[in-house]
Amino acid sequence: MTSVAMKGITIKLPESTLKRLEQEARASGRTVSAIIRERVEAETDAGDSVYSLIHDLAGSLSGSGRAATNDRRKFRRS
Repeated sequence: MTSVAMKGITIKLPESTLKRLEQEARASGRTVSAIIRERVEAETDAGDSVYSLIHDLAGSLSGSGRAATNDRRKFRRS
């Protein structure tokens, strides 16, 4: 089995969506992350994955490197 390097991202979801994902994860014995990865990589009706439809947009937005709403100081370890 080959290891694939992964990087993390943060997404914001409505609470109702997160609850549905958590319920599905419990029922299927998978993690929420695994379900989201599966859906991002899954083919659409057009035959393309979400990633293949948007990969050319990665890095195309400019702006500050700061997160828009998260105050990272509160996540620091003491």
